[in-house]
Amino acid sequence: MTDQAIHGKAILGNGSTVHLSFVYGQCDYKNRSDLWKDLIFNSQRIAFAPWLIMGDFNVSQHPQEQLNGSPRVSKAMSEFNYCLNSVEVDDIRSVGRFFTWSNKRDGIYAVNKKLDRVLGNWGWHKVYNHSYALFHNPGISDHSPISVALSAPWRIGSKPFKFLNFWTNDSRFLGLVRSVWGQRVVGNPLEVVLIKLRNLKRELKHTSKKPNPSPKKEAIRVEIKNIQSRLLLYPTDPELLQQEKLLISRLGKVKVEEESLLKQKSRINWIKLRDSNNKFFHHSVTSLHHRNHIDRLQKADGSWACT
Repeated sequence: MTDQAIHGKAILGNGSTVHLSFVYGQCDYKNRSDLWKDLIFNSQRIAFAPWLIMGDFNVSQHPQEQLNGSPRVSKAMSEFNYCLNSVEVDDIRSVGRFFTWSNKRDGIYAVNKKLDRVLGNWGWHKVYNHSYALFHNPGISDHSPISVALSAPWRIGSKPFKFLNFWTNDSRFLGLVRSVWGQRVVGNPLEVVLIKLRNLKRELKHTSKKPNPSPKKEAIRVEIKNIQSRLLLYPTDPELLQQEKLLISRLGKVKVEEESLLKQKSRINWIKLRDSNNKFFHHSVTSLHHRNHIDRLQKADGSWACT
């Protein structure tokens, strides 16, 4: 415990343990540097265990989180973002009020900011990716109270079809497209295109029933391990050496497929392939899925409708 944070553990109803940190950042950004150091230190101790950080950080992440505030990125914001990147946490999904603090003034003197937030690390997003923060109305306070719900997942309908970019590297891909596109279809030009696209989708789904390359990668690694174990006994065996060479080549192709899939899912297009940023991609995919999930919608009368 410090003067700006309380750290602890909680045992949930199912017996699992999570790390919790409750934050109250000081008003002076120079004093908040001690809080950032404390969070970075705790992140190294907690590692990948589920960790939730919530409270009043007394600083916004960027100017867009301020209404009638300064339009520039301040030094305090830069230091806050450096801390978040170092700790590897980001906002969990949230409902309710966006601006969590108000100076309670009106007109040109009114200032609203997002100073309070709930952050989760990789372990939290992975295990509790259906949790969400609720920012309540402030009442007589200048800050919005926060509560966190650990909701159960909702699954309605089947997943939509997604074209995976790495399919284009498959030697069968162009032949499959030519075959489907060469089929005779009756209708106006727009109907013809739609029908052919629908047929191509069906063929792609049938040809690539298991598009995730990760299990394939692990299977190849096991084969390589077995071959190399045999090479310890027969280091010059030409057949074993050839098998090892082919498997290593296959593993390289599968790893490129995996990176392409993860890149596409994470929607981060500014990182080049072959950089082996798989850990970063996994974090981004999980976090993006977490924030994009919608559990319920609030109607005009204030009641809730589950999605």
